[in-house]
Amino acid sequence: MLGTMVLVAVLAGAGLLLAWQLPRPVSTTSAIGVLWHHHDDELGAAWNHETCRAGVCRQDFRAGTIYAAVNGFAHIVRAGAVGAAFDELGGVARLGMPIAEQSGSADRPWQAFQHAGIFANGDDAPILVRGALWRSWLRYSQERGGLGFPKGAEHADRRGTVVQEFVNGMIYMRDGRAVPTISDIADAHRRAAGASGPLGYPKSTQRAVGDRLVQEFDGGEVWWSAGTGAASVQAPFLAAYHDRGGAGGALGLPTADASRLQGGSMQTFQGGALYRSDKDEAVVATAAGDIQNRYEELGGPEGELGLPAGEKIDVAGGRYQAFAGGVLVWHEGAGVFRLDAENFAIWAADPARFGWPTKDTRVDDRGAHQDWEKAQTVLRAGRLLTVPATAVDGSTAVLICDSQCSGDSWIDQGARSAGFPNIAKFGYPGSGYLAPIAGSTAGVVESVARNRVLLPEGDPGVVIVTLGGNDTAQKRPAAEVVAAEDQLIGLLRQAYPNAPIVVNGVMSRSDAAHAARRTMDAVVTEEARNQGVAAISVAGWVSDYSAPQADAVHLTPAGHARIAPHYAEALRAALGR
Repeated sequence: MLGTMVLVAVLAGAGLLLAWQLPRPVSTTSAIGVLWHHHDDELGAAWNHETCRAGVCRQDFRAGTIYAAVNGFAHIVRAGAVGAAFDELGGVARLGMPIAEQSGSADRPWQAFQHAGIFANGDDAPILVRGALWRSWLRYSQERGGLGFPKGAEHADRRGTVVQEFVNGMIYMRDGRAVPTISDIADAHRRAAGASGPLGYPKSTQRAVGDRLVQEFDGGEVWWSAGTGAASVQAPFLAAYHDRGGAGGALGLPTADASRLQGGSMQTFQGGALYRSDKDEAVVATAAGDIQNRYEELGGPEGELGLPAGEKIDVAGGRYQAFAGGVLVWHEGAGVFRLDAENFAIWAADPARFGWPTKDTRVDDRGAHQDWEKAQTVLRAGRLLTVPATAVDGSTAVLICDSQCSGDSWIDQGARSAGFPNIAKFGYPGSGYLAPIAGSTAGVVESVARNRVLLPEGDPGVVIVTLGGNDTAQKRPAAEVVAAEDQLIGLLRQAYPNAPIVVNGVMSRSDAAHAARRTMDAVVTEEARNQGVAAISVAGWVSDYSAPQADAVHLTPAGHARIAPHYAEALRAALGR
């Protein structure tokens, strides 16, 4: 009897199990039924009847469940990693209805729900993206590839900010808002060490500016375009960038992140570059064009010019830009030439004086050579010298004088007789050590010191100075004349370190009318000797050699000829020839 009862119970249980496993009917008109009939081969038979509760309808099948809102669309939640995670995480009650079909590969499927996304993670537990993070993910799912799969669950970073990382970006929670970084902009943010780096956290989502994108961060901006990619502009370049019009200005978009270089840093843009010096923290721009191209040819900031020291400046017919190691000058139709700072300063004071440069400054043991439209110059020890058509060599006497050397003077004739057939004469009637050159307010010494009078470059056989008569006429104090004489001797030694210098006194008669001239003669010749320079006193020579005069102080041609042999003898003696 007992055995019979057991048998009956077993058969009854098997019957119930069999009855439970029997397929249930599926509607042909409901959203669930319509969807099942399109996927019946995949989903298999229904396990139960379609039920609706609290606005949600569902029906379970062998390979998944179909959910539908009353009078709404239906979606499948398939059996597997995503479906199991959906059930474990609370299903519809917590994650909401499915809003799309399962996507992805067989080993990495994912599915979107109203309040979250579930992403299978291979052999590891699926990853959930939920709440505001999920809404942000959905919003940007089609933006340049979207954010992609999550790389891990949401978490608080070391500063306490909730973040979630994705293959193609990050989402940060800021003040209750989800702020993503996406694709190339996210890559640029990562290159800058992400939220832990100088850019910090994103302040807002990316926005379009025409065909470009920009995203603002606590410490800067990241700009993107199809042509430039994404690059960040950070402090200290950000303020300078905006001062110059930002992306809408001449610089345009950044083409690379900022980089370090010796003594500073730099960042390149479509229309030029910004450079920052560590020394004074100044930010200076170079603009795209001929000057920028030449700068780069010369090695840019790590070449001979170093960092830019000022902005590009336009002048009539051209422009220039100063750098730590010189200046680049551009002239329309001629090109860009590199000048050293000293040559440039002289040119900038009076550009018309020499015209535009025609070659780069070149330096050798003689000085800094510069070719101009109107001249060739050599700058040596602060002295600017001209390159004469005829070489200045040991056969040359350089004369610096007042009207005493006008014409074929006693100085010219005497120098030639003493063995210097080539004469390079710089004569300024009416001038003196202090007495101003006609048309200016400066005497010979000041004019030479300021490079207004340019002496010839070379190694002359002798330099002869004949000044002082006009200083006497203007009653210049002897002490001031002597100081100017000393300065001139120093300048000449800089210009001609190998050449002997001879200082002539003041040509005069022996009578009382020329007493002041004879006194000045004594003053300048004595000081010359004190400075270790040869000196020739010519006091009273007009009377001594009966030289005819054209006026109270000047000689006639016959007078010059009368004096010349005596001067030649004195000059040879002074030079030991």
